Amino acid sequence: MINDVAKVNWKKIHKWLKKRSDDQHTKTASKREQYIGILRNRYGYTKEEAAFQLDEHYSKARLC
Repeated sequence: MINDVAKVNWKKIHKWLKKRSDDQHTKTASKREQYIGILRNRYGYTKEEAAFQLDEHYSKARLC
């Protein structure tokens, strides 16, 4: 009985975590696209250049 309850709860938790992960990934991806758009408009970068600059900036920020 306890194992059945644990399995049901685990399934609910797993589903909730997966939804949170998917939502978080979507929000992160859309924010990244927004930042790329800002760099493109402000500095005239191509999409690839803007993505490179954004990645370069954040890789340096993580090292500090």
